[in-house]
Formats: sequence, C-alpha cells, structure tokens
Amino acid sequence: MAASIRGLCKLNVSLTNNLLFKYNFINVGIRHLYTERDLGITLYENSRFMFRNQFMTIENTFREKMKEICQDEKGIIYTEDLKAMIHLAQAEENDMQLVESMLEKYMQNIEEKKYGRYVFGPVIMRMFYYLNQPQYALSTFQNESLKESFDYRTSFRILMCLFYRNDMFAQMREIYDQVLRRKGMDFIGSSTVLIYAACLKENTPESLEYALSHWKQQFDKLKPSVRCCTLVSMLALKHKKPEVALDILSTVNVDRVLSVRALKIMAYTHLGRYVQIIPVMKYALEQEVGVFRPHLFFADVLCELEEKIKDIDTEESRQLLRLIEQAKKQDIIQTSCTLEEFLLRPMIMVNRTKPPFQDDRRFRNRSQFTNRQRFNNLERFSNSEPNQNVERQNTRSELRSYL
Repeated sequence: MAASIRGLCKLNVSLTNNLLFKYNFINVGIRHLYTERDLGITLYENSRFMFRNQFMTIENTFREKMKEICQDEKGIIYTEDLKAMIHLAQAEENDMQLVESMLEKYMQNIEEKKYGRYVFGPVIMRMFYYLNQPQYALSTFQNESLKESFDYRTSFRILMCLFYRNDMFAQMREIYDQVLRRKGMDFIGSSTVLIYAACLKENTPESLEYALSHWKQQFDKLKPSVRCCTLVSMLALKHKKPEVALDILSTVNVDRVLSVRALKIMAYTHLGRYVQIIPVMKYALEQEVGVFRPHLFFADVLCELEEKIKDIDTEESRQLLRLIEQAKKQDIIQTSCTLEEFLLRPMIMVNRTKPPFQDDRRFRNRSQFTNRQRFNNLERFSNSEPNQNVERQNTRSELRSYL
C-alpha cells in the first residue's frame, strides 16, 4: 500500500508544518467524541484543586464524619458536604461507596424535609469520568433511589462518554436503550452520535445490525444528523455493504461535506461504479474555490480507488486518474488522518449565545473560523494514550509517503 501511496502526490512541506495537521495526527478522536472542556471536566478539575486546598488538614477527619452521618438514621447530609466529598474523592472503593451513600442520604433528606435541592447528577458523573470509574458510574446511575439525580441530558452524555472511553460498548447500548424507552429520542438529542460511534468502533455484525435498526427508528421520528449518517455509512462499508451506505447517504442533502463526499467515492469504488465518481470529484474540484483551500479528499480513499482502476484501461479510469493528479497538484488531499479517524474526531460544541472573542472576529471566512475552533479544541485535548499515538503517527507517515 505504501508504494501505491508514493505515486499519488508529493508531500507538501507547508502541509506538514500546518498547525491543524500537527495537532490532528496526535489528537484524532479515537477515545473521545466530546472534549473534556465541553463535558465540564476541566472546570471540575479546577474545583478539585480548590477543595483539596481548603480541606488539606482535615480531609480524613471529614471522611470519617460523613461515614458516621450516613450510618445515623437521623443524620443529615447538607449540600456543601456532598459538594466537598465529590471534589475530594479518590479512585478508591471506600470513597466511591461513601459518595453514593451520601447522595442516597441527601435524596432521603430532601424527601423528608421538602427543602430545595442542588442538581448533583452531572457533577457526580464528572467525578466518575475524571477518576475513570465506569463500573461505579454504572451502578450509581442504575440505583433506583438516585434516578431523579441523573434525569438530565448532561449526566447521560458524560456517562456514555465514559463508557466510550473505556470501550464498554455493551453497557453503552444497555443504557442507551433504557434512556430511550424512558425519556424518548428528544431527550437523547445530539448524544445519539455516541451510540453510532460506539458501533463503528466495535465493528461487529451485531453492532451493524443495532446501528441500522436504531438509525431507521430515529429517521422515522427525528432526522439523524449528518455525522450520524456518515458513521453508520462507514460501518456498512466496513462490512461490505456499499449499497446500504449509499441508501443512508442519499438522505443527506449536503454534498459539500467532506466525509459525505469521501464515503460516496468509497461506496462507488466498492460497487465498481467508477463513472459515478467522476461528477463527484469534478464538482469538488470546480466548486471549492477561494482564499482558504480546504482538504477535499482523503488519501486512504483515493488510494483504494487508484488501486482498483490502475489496471483498467477505460475512458472512465483514465479520467479518474487525471482528476486524482489534479487533486495532487492543488494540494487538497487530507494526509493528517484517515476517513474513519476523521469521523471519530472530537465534536466542536459552539455556544451560540456567547459573543465571539475579539481574536476570532478576524476570521471572516466561515471555513477559516471553523478550522480555528477545531484547532483550539484539539490543542486543549491532548491526553491520548502513548501506544495509540505511535500507531497513528505510523499511519500518518504511511499516508504522507503514499501521497
């Protein structure tokens, strides 16, 4: 494969030095779909530092006192007590059990005293995420006496992200189905992308069946997002079902999306319908113009296409090879990540009510502004595992030599 890649196009030095490229190959969303900042983990971590400073000399005494109160039938857990313990907790069984006991006692006090309550569900889920305790998060979420605490979309999203981070795909499906039955599709909202990403990562016949079933159910009630459609399409292609992928992509009306274009090229390649790839590539090469030149194609997709047509002497194959050569000369081929890695990259959450920062106002071009945001997100999110970093850097080296 590497030999074929070398013939596609030359390595462009400016691309190598591009900041987006530099951070993409390290931080492609392999383990995470939402950044820690967007999940509120960063703010939670800052709060932990403050609480640890405040309780530095009395931390153990505080724990013992909370245990006594939980064991006392007349004991009362106050909001500030629970807040403190959530931010002092360590990844230990005793602390995890104490937090759950304190939350149970707190909910019991609320029912008896009928006073106002603080919403602890999202904060506790951030604690579990920060400490990487998916099993305790699952048991707490399924605790019947605590259900009201986690009846919030944020709690559900953080829990699903924690499972996704630990490759707990069966648990993701279990919780997703429970919440879907109890709260409906409107409650889950954009978090549906997590279940489709999990199915793609798991990549089994069962996960494909599950993803297709839920995609059809969702389509009947609430049209899936472009990202959901592309994730399911990629999974179908990995299981040699290009016709299914094309059926799903036909529901997407935005042909200019990079991932949609790449998936269509890949699906037509698998079906041997090369003549239908020509207008897709031509449209991209002719329409995408301007000062900012985005990447229009993925190296791994064009590599697969070239491998299929290089020994075919037809007018269609010759025309496609010319289009690939044109893309090479214009430096619009993405080598910083594969198509699948691009689909699993961290999502960008934009606060539409928040005024833009002054340094973002100079990005008049919409695509420039979006890529600036993506770079900021990827720069903040730099905690991928070392072994995965090495593997992805090797993949990037192969793609660059291929190009």
